[in-house]
Amino acid sequence: MATLFLELSPELEQQLLGLPPSDKLRLIQLLAQSLNDLWSSPSPEPSTQLSEFFRCSPLAEVAATGELDLSRDRSVPGDRFVL
Repeated sequence: MATLFLELSPELEQQLLGLPPSDKLRLIQLLAQSLNDLWSSPSPEPSTQLSEFFRCSPLAEVAATGELDLSRDRSVPGDRFVL
């Protein structure tokens, strides 16, 4: 017998094994439906904008302390790349 992740008391296990086939099928259907509901439910976290993601990132904390300078170097011409 396969290893169960759920610890059942011997009494409950015997009770489940003794159920008629129609009741066992109904239990299987209920368990399958609960898995379908779990997989099809929307994500618990709403998607955030990319800018909000970076505001909450550890990189933003480092930049706020001044340890990292993310400002643009204005001394370099913007059109330095020729395609």
